[in-house]
Amino acid sequence: MWSTTATTPTDALQFAAPVLSEQPLWDAPSAAPGPDYGAGAERLAMAGAARRVLSAARVTAAGDDSVSEAAGLLEQAARLLEAQQMQGLHRQGVMGELESGFESRDPMQFFPYSPIIGRLNPAAPPAEFWVEGVEVHGRMNLSPVYAGPPGLVHGGIIAMVFDELLGVVNVVNGQGGYTGTLTVTYQRPTPLLTDITMRAWSSGGEGKKLYASGEMAHGDVVTASAEGIFVRANRQLVDDL
Repeated sequence: MWSTTATTPTDALQFAAPVLSEQPLWDAPSAAPGPDYGAGAERLAMAGAARRVLSAARVTAAGDDSVSEAAGLLEQAARLLEAQQMQGLHRQGVMGELESGFESRDPMQFFPYSPIIGRLNPAAPPAEFWVEGVEVHGRMNLSPVYAGPPGLVHGGIIAMVFDELLGVVNVVNGQGGYTGTLTVTYQRPTPLLTDITMRAWSSGGEGKKLYASGEMAHGDVVTASAEGIFVRANRQLVDDL
């Protein structure tokens, strides 16, 4: 789990954590102007309810009767939703035109179905990204759904968050790309049920390659850092899709 990649000393990676809003993550000020992301308030509410079910199911101490009743209700909901399925290309961006939504520079707006920050994706943890200049900042407070070692976030989840964080840096700076290599260095354990802050920045580019770096911290202590090499998106790739 612990990377042997050479890294900058931890002290040099520390950064001042942003002031966190008192509002819930999903109602934070950086939310896009259209609160339902064009999908409708009902779909947004459904995703939020499903997210609550995942968290509750992970840690429930309910008895067999309650669990059996809940399973029946969930089966009913699944059949109801499976009856009508969305057709076409599935992606984390807005539905419709491939480029729509990106003009906002708000990650929460152009990736509403993201498995990391998507408010319309019930599998997404409560992570939030926002733009400050040319950097992307973020925060998360992960439930036991994402547990690895006791009381700690699973290392694979950390890598997944970094993949999105670094990719978003490229997008908001007008240079979208696909992940080529992602190197994560786990410097300290990242705790569950605790505010974790993040930031990422572009590290330049060369030819078809884009470079991005990032880190996450618990308070003033950096728990993990990452470096990514991305391949610039081109029209041919989009046409092939």
